[in-house]
Parts: sequence; structure tokens; C-alpha cells
Amino acid sequence: MKVVKRIVSIILALVLVAGLVNVVSTDSLAAGKKKTTTQVVTTTKQCSIWTKPNTDEKNRQKVVPAGYQITIIPTVVKSTKGDGKTFYQTAKGAYILCGCVDLGSGNTNPSTGGNVSASAVSCVINANNVVMSAVLASAPASDDGMIYVYPLQVFENSVPATALPVGSVAASASPTIAFPYTENYLYQKFVLAVKKGGKIEKLCEPQYITNPEAVATNTHPRAAKTFAETQAGSFTNLYLGSTALRPRDLKRVTQIMNNGMNQVLTNPYSRIGVADSHPLVTSNYMLNCAEAQGVTLIAQTVHNYAAASITDDWIIGNEVNVRMWNYMSFTSWEDYMKQYEQVFRVCYNAIKSANANARVYVCIDQNWDRNRNNKHKEYYEYIDGKDFLTMFAADMKKNGDIDWCVAQHPYTVPLTYAKFWDMSGCKDGKYMATQVNNGAMMSFQNLSVLTNFMQTKEMLTKAGTVRHILLSEIGISNAQGGDVQAAALYASFKAASSNPFIDGIIYLNANSGSVNTTLGSKAQLVYDSFATNPSAYDGWAKQVIGINKWNQVLK
Repeated sequence: MKVVKRIVSIILALVLVAGLVNVVSTDSLAAGKKKTTTQVVTTTKQCSIWTKPNTDEKNRQKVVPAGYQITIIPTVVKSTKGDGKTFYQTAKGAYILCGCVDLGSGNTNPSTGGNVSASAVSCVINANNVVMSAVLASAPASDDGMIYVYPLQVFENSVPATALPVGSVAASASPTIAFPYTENYLYQKFVLAVKKGGKIEKLCEPQYITNPEAVATNTHPRAAKTFAETQAGSFTNLYLGSTALRPRDLKRVTQIMNNGMNQVLTNPYSRIGVADSHPLVTSNYMLNCAEAQGVTLIAQTVHNYAAASITDDWIIGNEVNVRMWNYMSFTSWEDYMKQYEQVFRVCYNAIKSANANARVYVCIDQNWDRNRNNKHKEYYEYIDGKDFLTMFAADMKKNGDIDWCVAQHPYTVPLTYAKFWDMSGCKDGKYMATQVNNGAMMSFQNLSVLTNFMQTKEMLTKAGTVRHILLSEIGISNAQGGDVQAAALYASFKAASSNPFIDGIIYLNANSGSVNTTLGSKAQLVYDSFATNPSAYDGWAKQVIGINKWNQVLK
């Protein structure tokens, strides 16, 4: 009997242990919860971890870089803000935006919540039609056996319940749907979807038309130019909605900006009276592609200028990784990027549908890889150029990749000190030199930091080529004397012209008050030589700087 009792006791103990193990793995048997599935994923870009499924700044826990591994529960959670954003919960109970991670082929599509993963999504103009296609993991289930194309406003991410499709096809794993092209489609985006359970379920990320040049109305050959130019000779600042400039007044390079005088053209988060948790002094404002009337006015205005001007190169905003130069009340950098990307898309399609040979640039400043955290006041002033381009490129690919280009301003660090080879006379000179040497800040001294980055796979065009890069603004201070300015000017030209990925450099020859980059007599002689005898002052500049080879001071 004792033996039997002992065996029973052992069996009971084993059952209890098994029960405990099951309790741990399923959260709570008593509560009837199913086993939680987790997955280790990698971030595709710099992104934030949030304490709640809500991108209000107070909920930001930390920022993680691209390539960061994190364990998530692969179930889509909707934003509590009602803004259409979706999240995954992390294994530690925090949240990360779905668009920040890639679950891999065959997994739940982050944008849809469905069980079909789309790849090779395309939306292009073909003759008189728009053709949208995709490759799906399998034919999607639906209520009626059909796949539809729905149009969205550029600022929409979900399909309104009242939306009407523009095309349809029988459900398959490789749908292709053609529908008649109209001009307003250049300023919308499109999504493949099914009707399922009485609701509209997306099958892919919304896509923009990616070949607006197919309907270009006023294409002209690109003008011949010299490698080095001045802003006075080749550059126009075009303030939309508050300028008397006519298309014929524009020069070869035009930078589109907004001084906030026209509130219809100004983003709602940038308008007068909008509260800002991190206020700052502003110079220019985010354009408005968050509302239909803003989209329409910007598209029409930009297209008309592009169709009737000689401009070859269009820059959408000045140093847009810095809030001061493209102001929007701070919510999050993800929100900021979304608003700017909408503006860029509308301007890109407006320009390229006028002139197929035009190039359209995003513009960044010198802050390259400083990695400020959200406890640092500068975190709210700018996003590093490297992080900006990483996020921008990923979002462009997600919604239909295009041939965007990069404009950058490689001033000396700091702007007011030209004698970059000897920082002993500069306040905080050692710190400034270190910022350039380690790639935290960008100048003409370390242009390879930018061009090496632009050669990485993530930055290349669809054709696998390096994107066009223009140094659209640089001024050399004259505060340290004429010879120093002239030698530094030559060094900047040498750095740019020796780099095969730089298309040109444009000098600011002016006195802005805070820094005077007006060319002195010696610097003017050096500049004039660039077009006729580029190496004329090479030996002289080396002697002033005190070097034998340029790689002693240029990377």
C-alpha cells in the first residue's frame, strides 16, 4: 500500500510540475489564454520605442538605430490616437511602429493585419492607363473573389469605408490592374485591397505613381554648366505663395521654400498659433500636403513653374533635416518625415510631369552622425543627415521608389572659421576638428563620408546606380584673411571635383551678417580659375596650408 501511495504521489507531483510549466508558457491556464507567439525582428531604419501605442512625445521611451534586434508579438495593434498608425508590442511590453521592422516573406503584412504579404508592388503610367501590380504570397481570400485598386489622398493611409475602387481583377497571387490615367492621379496614391468580412483590407503599402516623366509636357535638354558656380549666377530661392517671381525669372537651380505668409500652403502643424512642446526660432515652414487644398495648390504652382522655366535642378526645402529651416511643431521625427515626404512626392511628380530631364533633390545640412538622445535639447532641433536619408530612402522604397537626389552644404566647421588645417585660433577648435574627423559633422574635408554612404545598397537607385549629389551651398569665411579664404576655397573645390560622385558645387558669395563669405580679391582670382585652369592655384594652396598632398587634409 505504501508503494502504491508513493507512486500516486509521484504522478500527482509530475502533473503539478507539468501544469506549472504550461502556466509559464501560456501566461495563465486559469484565464484561458492562448500561447503567445513572439518573433525576433530587425529594425529597417532608426525608430523609436514607445511606452504606449501612441506617438505623443511623452510616450517615447528611446530611439534605436537601423539593424537593432528586438523581440515582438507579431499582432498588429492600432494607435490609440486614431491616426491610422499601427504598432507591434515588444516582449517587454513596449511598442514599435509596424513600419520600422520587416517580418519577412510570408508573415502578417504590417500594413494590413491580413495574412498576405505583397512584394514587387508597382504603380506606373503606361500609355493612357495607370497599371498597378504586385506579387503576393498566395491568392488572397475575400468575400467576392476580387482584388480592387483604391485611390487615397497623399495624407491618407487607410481606405475610407465609403471609398470607390478605380479598378478590379479576379483574385490571384499576381494581380495586374489597369485603369484610365487622369492628371490628378499624380497627386494621389493607390492600394490593392480585398473586401473581407464586410470590410476593406489592404494587401500592400499605398503606392505613388513612380514614372511621372511618362506624361511630361515641357521636357528640355539639360543646360551645359561649369562644375563650380555661384548662387548669384545660378540659384533661385522660390517662396511659394509669396513671390512675384515669374517662371522666366528662375535660374538653373531653384530651391522651393515657404516663409509662412500663405497659410493654405503652410502645414497645419506649422501655422501661426500652433502650440509647440519644443519651440524654436524659425525661418521657413513645412509646406502643406496634409490637406487637399494644400496638395492641389502646391501641385499646380510647382508644375506651372517647372513647365515654363529653364530650371534643371529643383531642391525641395532648405536643410530640411533641421526644424528651424522647415518648421513644424514637434510631435515626433516619424511624423515630421511623413509630412515632408508627402511634400516631396507632390513636388517630384509636379516637376517630372513637366520636365522629364529635371532632377529633384532633398537637402541636408552638416549634422551627419551626432546621435543626440531625447534628453538633449538638440534632439528636437535636427535629425542627423545620415538618419534622415536612411528613413527617407526606406519610406520612398516602401511607397514606390523614385530617382530622388541629394543636396548638401559642406561648410567648414564652424562656418565662421576658414583655417580648417589649423584650429588653434578657433574657439573650441579641438572639439570642432574631432567632430569632422570622426564623421559626426560633414564638411568638404570629409566628403567621402557622404559619398561612401550613398554607395550602400539601401541608398542606390532602382537601377543600382549612385544618386546624383549636388553641393548646393557653401561659403568660405573671409574673417581669417584673404590668403586663408582663397586656400580654403581651393581646397573645397579640389575635394568636390576629385570626388566622382559629386555633380557640382555652388558657392555663396555674400555677407549674411553672422558670417561673411564675400570673396576677397585673391579668392576671386582662385574662383575664376576653376573654369579655365582648375589646377592653377594647386601648388600655391598647398603651400599656404602647409601640405604636400591633399589627402593630408581631405578625406
